[in-house]
Amino acid sequence: MLMFGDVIEGRGRDNNFLIIRLLAATAVVVGHSFALSYRECLSCTDPGLQLGMPVPVHSLGVEVFFMVSGFLIAASGEKNSARDFYLARALRILPGLLVCLLLMAFVLGPVITSLPLTEYFSQRQVYRYVYSPLLVFKDAQFLLPGVSFTPRPYGDSINGSLWTIPLEMRMYVVLWLLVLVAKVCRWPMAGLTLAALVIALGLHTLHPAFAEYPFKLVVCFLVGAVFYSYRAVIPYNGWLLLACVALFLLAKGGRLEVFAFAVLTMYGTLYVAYRPQLKLPSFLEDYSYGIYLYAFPIQQVLAAAMPWAGPYWLMLAAVPASWLAGYVSWQLVEKPALAMRKRFSRAGSRQQLA
Repeated sequence: MLMFGDVIEGRGRDNNFLIIRLLAATAVVVGHSFALSYRECLSCTDPGLQLGMPVPVHSLGVEVFFMVSGFLIAASGEKNSARDFYLARALRILPGLLVCLLLMAFVLGPVITSLPLTEYFSQRQVYRYVYSPLLVFKDAQFLLPGVSFTPRPYGDSINGSLWTIPLEMRMYVVLWLLVLVAKVCRWPMAGLTLAALVIALGLHTLHPAFAEYPFKLVVCFLVGAVFYSYRAVIPYNGWLLLACVALFLLAKGGRLEVFAFAVLTMYGTLYVAYRPQLKLPSFLEDYSYGIYLYAFPIQQVLAAAMPWAGPYWLMLAAVPASWLAGYVSWQLVEKPALAMRKRFSRAGSRQQLA
């Protein structure tokens, strides 16, 4: 029987993770349009809920991000040294995030604020907004002094999507600690990731303090890591994917519906990831992180500029605008930052040879 480990080894970089990430980022834009449009539409329904999913489409996008991230980061942690692992993660996440935070605090904030600029820049909140998410163990800040876009419940938030970034960085630390323990103690990585997942699932299910949505993303990340760790014994089979669909349909409306949907999401995402590669236009690159970083403030600005617009009009305007922002972020910030990794790696190699 064909296993995921065989498929992964055979395909290498010939996969569909690019289109999955782009679709997940776009799903976040689509889902947020219902909460951020100036005009509330009581008859409008989130596409995910319309399709019978137990989660809205933006939550599905974020959960796919975390599952895929756990899967790929587990692979990176297994193959790379601690130095290369953290260098790769830092260059992928921090430059784009820092530029976004600076633009929000020192460009968009001053334009939108109702306060005099001298008063705005005298507020510590402006500077905390920039450095808090970069500290990994601090939470992102959503508000800036005097900044408000619409009278909707989230109308004061300048970039509500950023709360997931510090959480993901914390998961990088957790996963690398598991890799380190596995290497130092010569314990199997698969056992450690599974133990971490069992603990996280137990806390999420049984302990009220861990029952809220943010901790669900911890579970999603660890599910991805466990999937990679057990790739050698997980079958790659279309019939198994159909079984996951059947399990979800049978569980609908019951206590296990969310669990069954998570199983389907994980297996389905990675099954599609290693199907024959979809031929995308050659110019298309990984704009997903930039889309995710900038979509929320773009939607806030558009909503303020279109007080007549409901969620579908906002969606229509925000999706292409967010893709454009993702393209600019990739070309001007993220891609040059990733190129630095090669220079650091070459310098490290020369040092070792000397």
